[in-house]
Amino acid sequence: MNELLVKLLENLIAKKYYTNKEEIENKLNVFYAMSKISDEEYSNLTLKVEEVYTVEEQPAEAVEKTVESEAE
Repeated sequence: MNELLVKLLENLIAKKYYTNKEEIENKLNVFYAMSKISDEEYSNLTLKVEEVYTVEEQPAEAVEKTVESEAE
């Protein structure tokens, strides 16, 4: 059962099923607190969340150009 849950969570994370990082982190915390996933599984899943949900920051120039082009 544990393996199935971990695989399901991995798939949901990979497909960015949750709208934001905090939402999936809260889910993982609940599963971890209820001992549904192990320490190692929790660590691996949180690393995957960081990889998938971390927004790459754009340089300030790129943001300014985007804003200018949208204003036109």
